[in-house]
Amino acid sequence: MGNLDLRTYKATIVFVGLLIGAGCSNLDPWSEMQNAPTAPGTVSSVSPASEPATSRPSDLAGRKLTLAESIVLALENNPQTTSSWQAARAAAARVGQAKSEYLPTVGFTSSAARGNSTELVDKADAGVKNTFDAVFGVRYLLFDGGGRKASVQGAEAELLAANFQHNTVLQDVVLSVEESYYDLLVAQRLRDVAIETVKQRDYHLQIAEARHRTGLVAKSDVLKAQTEKADADLGLVQAENAVRLAKGQLASVMGFRVSEPFEIADVPDTDHRQELADIESLLDEAARNRPELQTALAQIDIRRAEVKAAESRFWPALSFDTSIGWLGRTFFPNQDQWNVGAALDVPLFTGFDRTYQLHRTKADLAKAIADQRGVLQGVELEVWTAYWQIIESSQAVKAASRFVASAEESARMAEGEYKNGTGSMIELIDAQTTRTAARTQLIQAGLDWYTAMARFERAVGRTMAASEVIIKEKLKP
Repeated sequence: MGNLDLRTYKATIVFVGLLIGAGCSNLDPWSEMQNAPTAPGTVSSVSPASEPATSRPSDLAGRKLTLAESIVLALENNPQTTSSWQAARAAAARVGQAKSEYLPTVGFTSSAARGNSTELVDKADAGVKNTFDAVFGVRYLLFDGGGRKASVQGAEAELLAANFQHNTVLQDVVLSVEESYYDLLVAQRLRDVAIETVKQRDYHLQIAEARHRTGLVAKSDVLKAQTEKADADLGLVQAENAVRLAKGQLASVMGFRVSEPFEIADVPDTDHRQELADIESLLDEAARNRPELQTALAQIDIRRAEVKAAESRFWPALSFDTSIGWLGRTFFPNQDQWNVGAALDVPLFTGFDRTYQLHRTKADLAKAIADQRGVLQGVELEVWTAYWQIIESSQAVKAASRFVASAEESARMAEGEYKNGTGSMIELIDAQTTRTAARTQLIQAGLDWYTAMARFERAVGRTMAASEVIIKEKLKP
């Protein structure tokens, strides 16, 4: 009866210990949770560290790249795509690593020792002895409170997040290539306008000098024409430098050195019109297609799995162990030994490590849910902004076209009147300045439409689908 009371007493102690360990999950004995922000509106400052990246050289000399070729080169060479791809591969390996916990572990151990021992019964000195052993062991975890399952679920969610993040990087790279490509086209066309302006200002200077020699105009007309010619020369210098900067930007986005020499092909003419669906359907399309939203949802699944893993640490772990081997006094031991058993690990107190881990994982889960809402709102704002930018750019092209037509006619009239002596140099300069500004606005508006279209495709989540069509056309034999 005494043995039964003793066993009951020990069982009661173990049970009470388990209850105490479970109750510690909501404690904060070190008051560390007070160091975190107490509400979403409070501020906490951090100082992240960063490491600089490097570029690599390549050979683009003599090549004339289309937009599709530029996209292909960027997807192949941009270090961001390689980084995100390797991150996805690492996440896939972590899934396999997590699943390995469901398999038994097999190991081999061997040891050799020499020492003196004393028998405990008769306290006789046994003398110096050699001991050798070699053991094969197998261990299999039978129960861990759901920790392995949570680990696999978290790893699978991390793989999804890494894959969606890789898609996000691809779309960002494609958009960067498109924007840089169109920026370079703008710079090249504006350089052409600057070259044409220099020629026209030089022609006007020749007219003013000829009329001054014949006494038809005053010296002030020549001086004004010289000033305008110098201003046009300066504009050409700036336009040429803008081309160099834009070309370096595109080379960098493609993953090459900024000094690589290459050319790009022009884009086909278009009517700059696009049939757009209603904004609500576009928002729904973006919610389905944008990989950032899928990444945010996967992050929520990751945090949920971490909560489950933290909760599993409050449960005991049961494992099966078996071993077989040899023990003896010689280098090749000749005494067989084996063991079969089970082990129960009951964590009663871990210095509140489990408690704070559970606090952290629950906070991370709440943060992931809030982050997903923030990403959704950001996507909706991107779609809304891109939608109206396309409409604005289409209208800007039409207005700039009318502006160019009017400015061209006005410049022709001013030039004819000045030749005939019925117009002034000031009127000619004003008309020429207006024509240059009109051409500049038309070029900028036309290529702004392409950029707005690229951003719209990215905002809605169509970037990769549209780019795949372009790339497939380019790669056709």
